[in-house]
Amino acid sequence: MEWNISSLKDLEHYFWRCTACGTCRSAYDFGPPPFTRPICPAGTEFGFEGYYSSKGKAAFARGISDGSLTFDDPEFLEAVYKCTVCGGCQNQCQVDYKPHIPEVIEAMRREAVKSGAGPMPAQKNLVQSMKNYNNPYQGPRRVRMDWTRPFKKAKTPIKDINTEPAEVLFYVGCTGAFNKIAQAVPQATARIFQKLGVAFGILGESEVCCGSTAMRVGDAEEFKRVATNNLETFKTLHAEKGVKTIVTSCAGCFRAIKKDYILSSEYNQMMDGIEVLHTVQYLHRLLKEGKLKFEKELPWKVTYHDPCHTGRHLNKFRVDNDGSELWEGAYVSVDESECLYDLPREIIKAIPGVSFVEMDRIRGNSYCCGGGGGVMTGFTDWAGKNAGLRIQEGMETGAEKMVSICPFCYFNLTEGAKRISSNITLHDLTELIDLALPD
Repeated sequence: MEWNISSLKDLEHYFWRCTACGTCRSAYDFGPPPFTRPICPAGTEFGFEGYYSSKGKAAFARGISDGSLTFDDPEFLEAVYKCTVCGGCQNQCQVDYKPHIPEVIEAMRREAVKSGAGPMPAQKNLVQSMKNYNNPYQGPRRVRMDWTRPFKKAKTPIKDINTEPAEVLFYVGCTGAFNKIAQAVPQATARIFQKLGVAFGILGESEVCCGSTAMRVGDAEEFKRVATNNLETFKTLHAEKGVKTIVTSCAGCFRAIKKDYILSSEYNQMMDGIEVLHTVQYLHRLLKEGKLKFEKELPWKVTYHDPCHTGRHLNKFRVDNDGSELWEGAYVSVDESECLYDLPREIIKAIPGVSFVEMDRIRGNSYCCGGGGGVMTGFTDWAGKNAGLRIQEGMETGAEKMVSICPFCYFNLTEGAKRISSNITLHDLTELIDLALPD
């Protein structure tokens, strides 16, 4: 299977087009009332221009390209990895560099890995864990089933799709399976599916990491290994077990399958007849069809955090590749229609008793939780500190709860709340849905 993953050289045409204007440093909203707030976690924390958003990363890429910067310098290597690859800067940029910014950052990391310098030491452990256990959490495969224990105890076991057919594959993801706090997400999801009578199954111990973690830290080879495995598994499940829909509650898994897997030359063949949905998309569809009905009130005041991977990372950019509209390589426009901005908000507002309030930085301007791009593993303290900033923003609204649709955000924001001793609590949207459904 061939993979079309860009090298830094392939992207050179674009990162030289950064004008270093600095627009990427802040989130803007014309209101009314208008406001501006920082958008780059690395720039906010470290200040130095090289850390700031896409302008700093373009300068790094140019330095690697012309040989003036090398990964032999440990300070430079660390600077390349001190970025959550959240795409906040990309949302602000308006030049031809815009569509390619996260790819340039990750291409630099791929260069670091090829040179033998990257990733960071703690991140090397998670990549080795993937090689040993097919997950980045250094957990034996059998532990992947721990989250299902309450269902066995209640005598409502979850179907093993390896042995029993089902139209829906619930692809759990490593964070939901191995992270004790985030296990609340797959548990709530499975309870909802059982209450609604959804014919679903899981891969259990045979589930393999989506590869997002490896891709984000620059290990393309490890990503290709697990992604190829998954594509082959999905094709087999469709042919032999009747799987028509893959549903995941993990923003990282969703982004990987929707955006990274299409880099495979055989993606269309492998995924023929299979629809990939985030849980929110699947449940929103049932809500509109009248199959998802809320009966219980939740007297909660909540705000919503847009994950990067279900938001701006799903932007589709239109580029003038041949120069027929503007000039060759020109950024033309962006399509946000696949970003999951409206659906979670519509579900929240449909739950009886919920009072919904927005933070300042939302949708494409959402401020990253601070855990992405390998930062939660490589720079744990900074990840927690940045999450505290987002929690503070949630507290400014007067909300008692912060809701999201990503187990990674769920965990890191929970750590951020602890760090600043905030009373605000984190919840995945599936938890709210589960609580509002009749028993």
